[in-house]
Amino acid sequence: MHLYTVLVGIALCLAVSLAVAEPYQDLFEISLEQLLELEIADVMTQAEKREAFSQSVPFSLSIIAPATHYSPLFNTIHDLDARTSGLVVTQYNNTTPQLFVRGIGSNASGSGDDPSVAYLMDGISVSRPGYHNLPLFDVKRTEVIKGPHGTLYGKGVIGGAVNVVPNKPEASDYSKLISGVNDRGWELQSINNHQISSETAHRLSVAYSDTQGYVENVITGVDTGASRELSIRDQLAWQGAGQRVGLRLEYNRLTSVDPAQVYEGEPPYAAVGGAALAPYANTRDKVAMPEDGFANRNFYFASLSYEHESSYGKWVSQSAYIAGDYEFELSAAPINYIPSTNPGEEKSWQFSEELRLEQEHGDWQWSSGVYLSREHVQRLERFDITGLVHLAGYGGLLSEESPGYGQYDSSNDVYNGALFVQARWAFMPDWNLSAGVRGDYVKKDFAIQVSGGDPLNLTLNNSEDFSVDTDKSWRQLSYSLGLDHHVAEDVMFYGQVATGFKAGSFNSVAFSPQAALASSKPECALNTELGMKAFFFDRALKLNGAVFHTDYENLQVFAGIESEANAPQAEIQGAELEFQFRVLKGLEFTGNYTYLDTAFNSFISPENGDNLSGNNLLRAPQHSVALNLNYSWVGSSQNRYWVEWSSSYTSEFYNSPQNDQGTWMPGHHLTNLALYLQPAGTEHLMFIWVRNALDEQYPVHSFDQARLLFTPQGSAWNMAEPRTIGITMDWIL
Repeated sequence: MHLYTVLVGIALCLAVSLAVAEPYQDLFEISLEQLLELEIADVMTQAEKREAFSQSVPFSLSIIAPATHYSPLFNTIHDLDARTSGLVVTQYNNTTPQLFVRGIGSNASGSGDDPSVAYLMDGISVSRPGYHNLPLFDVKRTEVIKGPHGTLYGKGVIGGAVNVVPNKPEASDYSKLISGVNDRGWELQSINNHQISSETAHRLSVAYSDTQGYVENVITGVDTGASRELSIRDQLAWQGAGQRVGLRLEYNRLTSVDPAQVYEGEPPYAAVGGAALAPYANTRDKVAMPEDGFANRNFYFASLSYEHESSYGKWVSQSAYIAGDYEFELSAAPINYIPSTNPGEEKSWQFSEELRLEQEHGDWQWSSGVYLSREHVQRLERFDITGLVHLAGYGGLLSEESPGYGQYDSSNDVYNGALFVQARWAFMPDWNLSAGVRGDYVKKDFAIQVSGGDPLNLTLNNSEDFSVDTDKSWRQLSYSLGLDHHVAEDVMFYGQVATGFKAGSFNSVAFSPQAALASSKPECALNTELGMKAFFFDRALKLNGAVFHTDYENLQVFAGIESEANAPQAEIQGAELEFQFRVLKGLEFTGNYTYLDTAFNSFISPENGDNLSGNNLLRAPQHSVALNLNYSWVGSSQNRYWVEWSSSYTSEFYNSPQNDQGTWMPGHHLTNLALYLQPAGTEHLMFIWVRNALDEQYPVHSFDQARLLFTPQGSAWNMAEPRTIGITMDWIL
């Protein structure tokens, strides 16, 4: 799908007035009369850490909700990517996703690194990126917060945040069993909601999936990309006498043959074996490698929330303990030769506590509080280039002192404390001034032991083992200032200036003591945004738009082998448009579009001294667009139907600051389709669906192979999932 086709489609949809809002209730739990209403309802959110309607929040915020408790077109973080322009999710392996918003994110995930886009579980930050692609099941809504918001969320929300809000325990009794099969496997989900008393409710949600692979390794006979995943969420809620208590426990277990990696581009040099090394080059469903990669994960989450209404305000406490471990191994080069691999394993835990007081007086609303967190990460990673050493003709130089790999055993203890105030003042009718300030203190105690080495001197400088134990701390003041004006009851214009930051980092794959000690500087961003949020035509049309400009300082970039540094200056500017339009009863249409213009203004590569100034930022497509159409009707036999169609387009981008061909990600589009059926007189549902209906073949990650010196121009692509067709039943028990 070419970009102009998508833009023409948007224009036509606006012209014929067929677009509509996302459904925010379970589709089949509301009456058809409600469904066919033309008025679009606003959505409550806590994106500002206070309850507010989304259309009154004075910054860019995208909210997506599935149509039912189970949505076959919306159950992974990649589905959120396809539904939200400006959000890009790539995947090094199943335990290392990378989230980017408006071209801002992190391409490093070592023990000394932090993400630049936060992943939140109902407002609670999950710091380690290995847990940022948990399945979206029994989800009420997802919120994509765009731009830096350091005053609201502190460190690591310099690009934005993804907040996943689950369905909470309800004051009713019901159970659901959702079972489905597809041409690549099967899945099972159950939801049990029980009202224990007038004040207490319990909800248990379980999801399991068994999925076959889709890229055949002809050497091992394994279809790579296969996975099995189990998720369990247990929630208990109590409320009474102005108080609320919520307990949430969650567990996730993933095992996978990962990644589904193919060789793309020019074949290897004839001197090292030529096409025989990659006999299935540019064939996107086959590969020839002597070993398969894998990725396994365990994730544990526990949170306790408490709210207390008093005469002087509302106290809110959120405590969370998060722990987990994961391991992975993937090939450095998808070729038929002695393996060169990147295995790793990580264990981590974190504890966080936020206590805030929300108050109102007259025309003022404000909240103030304290945030504390403690995090520990232990990571063991290896870069084994034995195969590449043999391929280069230096295999005879391998020895006990220079075994052909570098092993990096690192740990990091992170301490974070913050004080914050956020206020909103209605100083005139229809005019509001908002401001926030937050002071953060971050300290990292980092240690690393490096051993091994190789004849090519790529994994450890001169094969000299070393260890480093160091620490560093940073203090940062974040601020925001915004002004919004309601020119009409349902039309708001706003402007905001906001900052964000990310703490400095340590390189957990450093190949010399000097590299290990040279921590990266903290990232800082200043974002200026002007926008509009509005309803038109008696709330039949919802239209949001924004233009923004971000000045970025000291962007942390993993710029090459053993190279992590700051890009002193970068710049991002762009525009966004979201619409929801409801004109024809039962017919709904939504869309969003993002335009990005990004560049490194000043950046000299620490790897080789190349001037990268003027290059595009990583994972920053110039154009991205997403469209959704929904149509519901009742047939002559009183059966109820719902059709959902979604399509998205993302233009090309690069995975490295060098913008080299080996990390090029081609533009791609996705089309999904689902038919929901509720037979007359029953509460049961049936879904018939197809994901990636046009079987688009595109990568979710790319690795430059030319840097490994055996090919003039090649790339290793981790392939996205192919077309999948399935049928699912939703039973009320």
